[in-house]
Amino acid sequence: MFSPDPLSDYKKGLEDLLQKVSFLYSGDVKSSEDRVISKNLKHRSFSADLMKLVLIDIYQDSISYLVENSNQVSVPLTQFEGVHRLFNLFNSSTNKSPMFLFYRNKIHLPQTLKMTDHTNFLPDYFYSKHMLLSINDNVECYYSPVIKDELDDSQIIVVDSPIQSLVWTLQNMTYEIKECVDGYEHIINYKFYCCDFNSTVYHIKDVSKLREEKINTLLNDN
Repeated sequence: MFSPDPLSDYKKGLEDLLQKVSFLYSGDVKSSEDRVISKNLKHRSFSADLMKLVLIDIYQDSISYLVENSNQVSVPLTQFEGVHRLFNLFNSSTNKSPMFLFYRNKIHLPQTLKMTDHTNFLPDYFYSKHMLLSINDNVECYYSPVIKDELDDSQIIVVDSPIQSLVWTLQNMTYEIKECVDGYEHIINYKFYCCDFNSTVYHIKDVSKLREEKINTLLNDN
Protein backbone atom coordinates (compact mmCIF):
# COMPACT_ATOMS: atom_id res chain seq x y z
CA MET A 1 0.00 0.00 0.00
CA PHE A 2 1.24 3.48 -0.79
CA SER A 3 -0.35 6.74 0.30
CA PRO A 4 -2.18 6.24 3.62
CA ASP A 5 -5.09 8.25 2.22
CA PRO A 6 -5.00 9.12 -1.51
CA LEU A 7 -8.33 10.91 -1.04
CA SER A 8 -7.11 13.43 1.54
CA ASP A 9 -5.66 15.90 -0.95
CA TYR A 10 -8.89 15.93 -2.99
CA LYS A 11 -11.61 15.72 -0.33
CA LYS A 12 -11.96 19.48 0.15
CA GLY A 13 -12.30 20.04 -3.59
CA LEU A 14 -14.90 17.28 -3.84
CA GLU A 15 -16.86 18.75 -0.94
CA ASP A 16 -16.89 22.18 -2.61
CA LEU A 17 -17.98 20.59 -5.88
CA LEU A 18 -20.74 18.38 -4.46
CA GLN A 19 -22.26 21.10 -2.30
CA LYS A 20 -23.59 22.46 -5.59
CA VAL A 21 -25.51 19.20 -6.13
CA SER A 22 -28.01 20.16 -3.45
CA PHE A 23 -30.48 17.33 -4.06
CA LEU A 24 -27.80 14.75 -3.20
CA TYR A 25 -25.74 16.52 -0.57
CA SER A 26 -27.41 16.84 2.84
CA GLY A 27 -30.31 14.41 3.16
CA ASP A 28 -31.85 13.31 6.47
CA VAL A 29 -30.29 9.85 6.90
CA LYS A 30 -32.46 6.89 7.97
CA SER A 31 -30.06 4.03 7.29
CA SER A 32 -27.00 3.12 5.26
CA GLU A 33 -25.42 0.21 3.42
CA ASP A 34 -21.75 -0.47 2.81
CA ARG A 35 -20.52 -0.58 -0.76
CA VAL A 36 -17.20 -1.02 -2.49
CA ILE A 37 -15.87 -0.42 -5.99
CA SER A 38 -12.45 -1.40 -7.27
CA LYS A 39 -10.47 -1.18 -10.48
CA ASN A 40 -7.01 -2.19 -11.61
CA LEU A 41 -5.03 0.75 -12.99
CA LYS A 42 -1.49 1.36 -14.19
CA HIS A 43 -0.79 4.22 -11.77
CA ARG A 44 -0.77 4.60 -8.01
CA SER A 45 -2.31 8.04 -7.61
CA PHE A 46 -5.87 9.20 -6.99
CA SER A 47 -8.21 8.30 -9.88
CA ALA A 48 -10.79 10.96 -10.69
CA ASP A 49 -12.45 8.56 -13.16
CA LEU A 50 -13.01 5.95 -10.46
CA MET A 51 -14.45 8.58 -8.13
CA LYS A 52 -16.75 9.66 -10.94
CA LEU A 53 -18.03 6.07 -11.27
CA VAL A 54 -18.83 6.01 -7.55
CA LEU A 55 -20.78 9.26 -7.74
CA ILE A 56 -22.71 8.19 -10.84
CA ASP A 57 -23.66 4.89 -9.17
CA ILE A 58 -24.85 6.79 -6.09
CA TYR A 59 -26.87 9.15 -8.30
CA GLN A 60 -28.56 6.34 -10.25
CA ASP A 61 -29.45 4.34 -7.15
CA SER A 62 -30.65 7.46 -5.32
CA ILE A 63 -33.10 8.30 -8.11
CA SER A 64 -34.27 4.67 -8.21
CA TYR A 65 -34.74 4.71 -4.42
CA LEU A 66 -36.68 7.97 -4.75
CA VAL A 67 -39.06 6.47 -7.32
CA GLU A 68 -39.57 3.27 -5.32
CA ASN A 69 -40.41 5.20 -2.15
CA SER A 70 -42.70 7.82 -3.67
CA ASN A 71 -46.46 8.06 -3.73
CA GLN A 72 -47.81 7.36 -7.21
CA VAL A 73 -50.51 9.69 -8.53
CA SER A 74 -52.11 9.58 -11.99
CA VAL A 75 -53.17 12.84 -13.60
CA PRO A 76 -55.22 12.68 -16.83
CA LEU A 77 -53.53 14.70 -19.54
CA THR A 78 -56.83 16.47 -20.24
CA GLN A 79 -56.91 17.69 -16.62
CA PHE A 80 -53.25 18.65 -16.34
CA GLU A 81 -53.09 22.36 -15.50
CA GLY A 82 -49.35 22.85 -15.39
CA VAL A 83 -46.52 22.01 -13.05
CA HIS A 84 -47.44 24.75 -10.56
CA ARG A 85 -50.71 22.93 -10.00
CA LEU A 86 -48.68 19.85 -9.09
CA PHE A 87 -46.80 21.92 -6.52
CA ASN A 88 -50.12 22.89 -4.95
CA LEU A 89 -51.30 19.27 -4.95
CA PHE A 90 -48.06 18.20 -3.33
CA ASN A 91 -48.33 20.84 -0.64
CA SER A 92 -51.96 19.88 0.07
CA SER A 93 -51.24 16.16 0.39
CA THR A 94 -47.99 16.37 2.39
CA ASN A 95 -48.20 19.77 4.10
CA LYS A 96 -44.65 20.25 2.79
CA SER A 97 -43.19 22.70 0.33
CA PRO A 98 -41.61 21.21 -2.79
CA MET A 99 -37.86 21.66 -3.06
CA PHE A 100 -36.86 19.58 -6.09
CA LEU A 101 -38.51 18.35 -9.27
CA PHE A 102 -37.16 15.64 -11.59
CA TYR A 103 -38.29 14.95 -15.14
CA ARG A 104 -37.29 12.99 -18.22
CA ASN A 105 -39.37 14.83 -20.80
CA LYS A 106 -39.79 18.58 -20.31
CA ILE A 107 -42.80 18.79 -22.60
CA HIS A 108 -45.05 19.53 -19.61
CA LEU A 109 -42.74 22.12 -18.06
CA PRO A 110 -42.85 25.88 -18.76
CA GLN A 111 -40.94 26.93 -21.84
CA THR A 112 -39.30 29.91 -20.15
CA LEU A 113 -36.94 28.33 -17.65
CA LYS A 114 -33.71 29.75 -16.29
CA MET A 115 -30.85 27.26 -16.43
CA THR A 116 -27.92 27.56 -14.06
CA ASP A 117 -24.26 27.01 -14.92
CA HIS A 118 -22.55 23.71 -14.28
CA THR A 119 -19.15 22.06 -14.26
CA ASN A 120 -17.89 19.31 -16.57
CA PHE A 121 -16.46 16.87 -13.99
CA LEU A 122 -19.76 15.02 -13.66
CA PRO A 123 -22.52 14.52 -16.26
CA ASP A 124 -24.73 17.52 -16.98
CA TYR A 125 -27.74 16.02 -15.17
CA PHE A 126 -25.96 16.51 -11.82
CA TYR A 127 -25.89 20.27 -12.32
CA SER A 128 -28.08 21.50 -15.17
CA LYS A 129 -31.18 22.78 -13.47
CA HIS A 130 -34.07 25.14 -13.99
CA MET A 131 -35.63 27.29 -11.30
CA LEU A 132 -39.39 27.59 -10.79
CA LEU A 133 -41.23 29.60 -8.19
CA SER A 134 -43.64 27.73 -5.93
CA ILE A 135 -45.27 28.80 -2.66
CA ASN A 136 -42.80 31.67 -2.39
CA ASP A 137 -39.80 29.33 -2.75
CA ASN A 138 -37.64 28.31 -5.68
CA VAL A 139 -37.99 24.72 -6.84
CA GLU A 140 -34.91 23.24 -8.51
CA CYS A 141 -35.87 21.22 -11.60
CA TYR A 142 -33.50 18.57 -12.93
CA TYR A 143 -33.51 16.35 -15.98
CA SER A 144 -32.88 12.72 -15.04
CA PRO A 145 -32.09 9.93 -17.53
CA VAL A 146 -32.98 7.35 -14.87
CA ILE A 147 -36.68 8.22 -14.89
CA LYS A 148 -38.74 5.92 -17.10
CA ASP A 149 -40.89 7.92 -19.47
CA GLU A 150 -43.33 6.64 -22.08
CA LEU A 151 -45.18 8.44 -24.82
CA ASP A 152 -48.51 8.16 -22.95
CA ASP A 153 -47.11 8.28 -19.40
CA SER A 154 -44.86 11.25 -18.65
CA GLN A 155 -43.49 11.23 -15.09
CA ILE A 156 -42.77 14.27 -12.94
CA ILE A 157 -41.31 13.67 -9.47
CA VAL A 158 -41.70 16.24 -6.71
CA VAL A 159 -39.78 15.94 -3.42
CA ASP A 160 -39.44 18.12 -0.33
CA SER A 161 -35.81 17.52 0.69
CA PRO A 162 -32.45 16.07 -0.49
CA ILE A 163 -32.56 12.39 -1.41
CA GLN A 164 -28.95 11.45 -0.55
CA SER A 165 -26.25 12.52 1.90
CA LEU A 166 -22.97 12.90 0.02
CA VAL A 167 -21.60 15.01 2.87
CA TRP A 168 -21.51 11.83 4.99
CA THR A 169 -20.47 9.66 2.07
CA LEU A 170 -17.29 11.70 1.68
CA GLN A 171 -16.75 11.86 5.43
CA ASN A 172 -16.80 8.07 5.78
CA MET A 173 -15.19 7.11 2.46
CA THR A 174 -11.86 5.28 2.30
CA TYR A 175 -9.57 5.03 -0.72
CA GLU A 176 -6.85 2.36 -0.84
CA ILE A 177 -4.23 1.51 -3.44
CA LYS A 178 -2.59 -1.91 -3.43
CA GLU A 179 0.05 -3.33 -5.71
CA CYS A 180 -1.11 -6.25 -7.82
CA VAL A 181 0.28 -8.42 -10.61
CA ASP A 182 -0.74 -6.16 -13.50
CA GLY A 183 -0.50 -2.76 -11.82
CA TYR A 184 -2.33 -1.24 -8.86
CA GLU A 185 -5.72 -2.05 -7.42
CA HIS A 186 -7.70 1.04 -6.43
CA ILE A 187 -10.40 0.32 -3.83
CA ILE A 188 -13.05 2.79 -2.66
CA ASN A 189 -15.23 1.83 0.29
CA TYR A 190 -18.23 4.07 0.80
CA LYS A 191 -21.75 4.18 2.19
CA PHE A 192 -25.02 4.56 0.33
CA TYR A 193 -27.53 6.41 2.48
CA CYS A 194 -31.28 5.89 2.52
CA CYS A 195 -32.76 9.27 3.41
CA ASP A 196 -36.09 10.46 4.71
CA PHE A 197 -38.21 12.64 2.42
CA ASN A 198 -41.74 13.17 1.13
CA SER A 199 -42.14 12.60 -2.59
CA THR A 200 -44.73 11.97 -5.26
CA VAL A 201 -44.44 10.66 -8.80
CA TYR A 202 -47.09 12.34 -10.92
CA HIS A 203 -47.96 10.28 -13.98
CA ILE A 204 -49.31 12.57 -16.69
CA LYS A 205 -51.29 10.03 -18.69
CA ASP A 206 -53.38 9.91 -21.80
CA VAL A 207 -57.00 9.08 -20.99
CA SER A 208 -56.87 5.89 -23.08
CA LYS A 209 -53.90 4.73 -20.98
CA LEU A 210 -55.85 5.29 -17.77
CA ARG A 211 -58.84 3.41 -19.19
CA GLU A 212 -56.63 0.49 -20.15
CA GLU A 213 -55.13 0.34 -16.65
CA LYS A 214 -58.56 0.34 -15.02
CA ILE A 215 -59.71 -2.54 -17.27
CA ASN A 216 -56.58 -4.54 -16.46
CA THR A 217 -57.09 -3.93 -12.74
CA LEU A 218 -60.69 -5.18 -12.94
CA LEU A 219 -59.62 -8.26 -14.87
CA ASN A 220 -56.88 -9.05 -12.39
CA ASP A 221 -59.25 -8.65 -9.45
CA ASN A 222 -61.55 -11.21 -11.03
